[in-house]
Amino acid sequence: MFHNVDLKSLSSLELDVYNYIISHPKQVQSLTIRELAQAAHVSTTTISRFCAKLNLSGFSELKYVIRDELHAEQRVYPSYDLNTPLTEFFTKVSRDEFDQKINDWLELVFDAQLVILLGIGTSGSLANYGARFLNNAGALAFALTDPFQPDAHHIHDLSDCLVVVLSVSGSTEQVLKQASEFKQHHAKIVAITNQEYSPLARLADLTVSYYMPERNVGDNINMTTQVPVVYLLETIANRYADKVYKE
Repeated sequence: MFHNVDLKSLSSLELDVYNYIISHPKQVQSLTIRELAQAAHVSTTTISRFCAKLNLSGFSELKYVIRDELHAEQRVYPSYDLNTPLTEFFTKVSRDEFDQKINDWLELVFDAQLVILLGIGTSGSLANYGARFLNNAGALAFALTDPFQPDAHHIHDLSDCLVVVLSVSGSTEQVLKQASEFKQHHAKIVAITNQEYSPLARLADLTVSYYMPERNVGDNINMTTQVPVVYLLETIANRYADKVYKE
C-alpha cells in the first residue's frame, strides 16, 4: 500500500499516520479525519499534510485510495498460461534461420578471449548462471550484475571481448549505459531480449529475441518467463563444449 510514497520525506508524526493506516486499512475506511487523528495520536493538520505529500486532495481521496488498494489485493488474476508461447518458442528454435543465429553467436564466443554476461535483477541471476555454464564448458566467462560498476573501460581495448547482455525489455537505462560503454571500446555485443526492436537490439551486433508475453504484477514487478533464456544459455554452452572437446 502507498508503494510510491517517499518515506524519507515524512515527518515523525506523518510516519505515525502512515504506520497506522497500513496496519489498520479496513478500520480507516469507517473513520472520520478526527477519529483517525485520535487513533494515530496526531492532529488533523498532520493528516492533511500527509495527504498532500501523497499528492492527494484530502482525507476523502485518501480513503478512496485505501479502498482501491484493498480491492486490488483481493482481485483474482487469471493464471499465466505458458504452454502456448513456450510451444511456439521451441517450434521456432528448430528452424534453420534460428539455428544459424545460434551458430553466429557461437562463433563470437569462440573468437572472444573473454565473455561477459551483463544483466541486473532477474537477468543478473541468469547472467551468473550463464557465466558458470560457460565456465563448465571451458570458456572464460564472468557475470557483471552491478549497474553502478565504475567505468574503467577507457584504459582497455576490448576488441577481443564479447558482452552478452540480458534484458527482458531491452530498454533498461543502466543496462544500456553499460552496454554502450563496452561498445565504445570495441567489444562485440550480443543482446538476449524479449523485444527485437528495442534500443538494446539496435546497439547489438547480434540479437536473439524470444517473444514471450510479458507479465507484470504488483508494483510493476516483471514476471515474464525466463525459460527461453535458460534454454539459450545452456544451448550456447553445450555447443561450445561440443566443439572444444571434438577439437
